[in-house]
Amino acid sequence: MASFKPSDDTDVMPLVLRLLQVIGVWDVQRCRYRYVAVFLFYVFGILIPKLCFGYPTLETAIAGYTELILETNVFAGMLLFYQRYDHFVPLVDELRAFAAIVFQDNQPMFLRTNLTDLNLRIHKYTLCYCLYMCFCCTVYCVAPLGSNIAGYTAAMADTASNSSSSTTFAFTLYLEQGFYWLDNRTSLLGYCVCTVFMFPLMYLCAYTATVKVVAVFNMIKYCQTVLRIVVLKLRLLKTLPDVRQRSDGMSEVWVLHQRALRCAELLELVLQPLLLMQFVLCILIWCMMLLYFTVSGINVKFINMFLLFLFVSIETFGYCYLGTQLSQESINIGQALYASGWYEYDVQMRKHISFMIMRSQRRVGLTAAKFCFVDMEQFGAMLNMSYSFFVVLKDAF
Repeated sequence: MASFKPSDDTDVMPLVLRLLQVIGVWDVQRCRYRYVAVFLFYVFGILIPKLCFGYPTLETAIAGYTELILETNVFAGMLLFYQRYDHFVPLVDELRAFAAIVFQDNQPMFLRTNLTDLNLRIHKYTLCYCLYMCFCCTVYCVAPLGSNIAGYTAAMADTASNSSSSTTFAFTLYLEQGFYWLDNRTSLLGYCVCTVFMFPLMYLCAYTATVKVVAVFNMIKYCQTVLRIVVLKLRLLKTLPDVRQRSDGMSEVWVLHQRALRCAELLELVLQPLLLMQFVLCILIWCMMLLYFTVSGINVKFINMFLLFLFVSIETFGYCYLGTQLSQESINIGQALYASGWYEYDVQMRKHISFMIMRSQRRVGLTAAKFCFVDMEQFGAMLNMSYSFFVVLKDAF
């Protein structure tokens, strides 16, 4: 059973890698077909039913297509992550190599403590988020059963007491969709059969969405931290009295800086397609949900849709916020290099420092397939774009 403290506080993201391995996104050589099976569950359990079996009203159609966009963001996003495995493995290797240097006995204790504290926080927050999502999914799956049973029993009792009336009860569905040729909206048998399939599918959706979020957040946070360690190492050099010690320390900074930049480069390569899809689908989700909030009243489905709206918004906000922090840490390296007393070193070291300063002037960050940087400025632009599209959709409907 997972503990709130990692078994090895020097290991890099062990819990996240284990979660990815369960669905076949990590250690692909042994589990390479697992995510193919997961994606097929999405195709046959969500994609085909939502596209091919229609909706009774405009309100349910908007809700159904909004859910489809959301689930596509989860499963297709993880598929893009799965396809970048050839970049993900070197990223993990580079992070482990960086950590191995930091954990050497000759390194200052506060650098090692900085990295062990990060490992502890990442492990704890990841585990807490997984438990939270498990609880939310359980409530989401169990709560409608009580209302459906009570409502159906009342409807049947009303029909039995008044033979002249025919009461049709509409079940509350987990996802707004037909399920092949079953009548899952008004038939008890169709609803029960659909529920048997939906229960594991809902947990699979929650698991995939959770692993996607924690994996991306963990990777960005770890790369941000390795850049910060380079800054801390540079600040430490200024306190050393001996020029030879500072020169040796600057050689270590050169190695750490190169590895940190390589980590940031690989991180961008891993996340480029995923973040592009996140941005595009997030704008569509915001537009559709605003449209749904306009045409529907306050009901149980409205609350469920609002929770999905919050989930997508918080996820996208988190990516943009961490992307901004990642870029800021790269800027901090350039400032620390310039303030390191570079003029006191020999000619060869000054040349290395000048190259590091020049490199730090080129922005390091996350991009959505190089179309735009993932930062808070872009998040604001997405909000404005989404509202503009919503106005057009509202006029159309």
